[in-house]
Amino acid sequence: MIVKTDKEILRDLVAINTIADKNNKEIMDYIQNFLESYGFVVKRIKNEDTGNEVIFGQYGEDAAIGFMGHTDTVDITEGWVTDPFQLTEKDGNLYGLGACDMKGGIASALAAIASTDLSSLKKGIKVVWTYDEEILFNGIKDYINSGEGFAEHMIVCEPTDLVPMIGSKGLLEYIFTFNGVTTHSSTPIDGKSSNKNAVRFLNNMQDFEEELRKNKTDMFAVPYPTMNIGIINGGTSINKVPDKTTVYLDFRICNSEAEYPVIRKAVDNALVPYDASYEIINDIPSFNKPSKHVSIYEEKTGNKGVSFFGITEGSFFEGDKVIIGPGPMTAHEKNEHVSIESLEKTTKLYCDMIEYLCK
Repeated sequence: MIVKTDKEILRDLVAINTIADKNNKEIMDYIQNFLESYGFVVKRIKNEDTGNEVIFGQYGEDAAIGFMGHTDTVDITEGWVTDPFQLTEKDGNLYGLGACDMKGGIASALAAIASTDLSSLKKGIKVVWTYDEEILFNGIKDYINSGEGFAEHMIVCEPTDLVPMIGSKGLLEYIFTFNGVTTHSSTPIDGKSSNKNAVRFLNNMQDFEEELRKNKTDMFAVPYPTMNIGIINGGTSINKVPDKTTVYLDFRICNSEAEYPVIRKAVDNALVPYDASYEIINDIPSFNKPSKHVSIYEEKTGNKGVSFFGITEGSFFEGDKVIIGPGPMTAHEKNEHVSIESLEKTTKLYCDMIEYLCK
């Protein structure tokens, strides 16, 4: 069998357009064919509503290590100078949509499997590749709901430029709806402008955010909880009082156990004066539980274990895990890329961890 390199695998993966899970079946077919050629037992879970699939597989029994991540990408950012769906090598880098986030990590994991003498392993390997990580995390939710479980130690193959990430902030996302009464702007009814009420509420929330920032957690690069006003949508005309305003708000939480109830209470109290309601669309807890193997990663990469700057699928399950993959971190940028050196080092690291945990 001809063993494909990480670069060759990455070229194949980038060529499949998986923006918002387009061609989900095609990329899952590719991964299934690859894994089965190395003796993996492979299964798939199809979402009944979208038809998108999660793929997972295992080689051997008693899986000591697992690799996981998502196959979807974001849309193409304006300003690309190469074909986003053709892996382009230039100045030691590999350019392509998803090359960094996170088809590079998938390619390294598959290449590590391909270059390992699997017959010599005493313990098994598990892989889980999902969909819809970039928006709603439906893929990892489908997998967890299946009850299939995880390996004893999981590598989340997100791009970290070979820095082992051992914790993550939590995420609390709200959609607020403010109701008012429509009138001509010359005859407003006090307290019945949905836009004005939304602004009053958001001013309150910004004051609250300043209080939140007094709670420092040094393990994070931004060492305090943050709030973001993502979308404000209200009104149809400059001379018309709006009767409905929608606000999207998120909180990045350092310590969910301590901060979550404070945020919920502050939000509920701030809404009391208004005719408003909300929906929580994501409630993902923070975690800070360093892997028992973190010292091995630190030794092999020369990088100290730190906490991740965003949310990954690692936040959805318990157990021993490290978030680590290639870089530089150019996710969601125009001309997204990874360096050849980082990709190759990631593949070597994954190989070493298979040997360390499975032999």
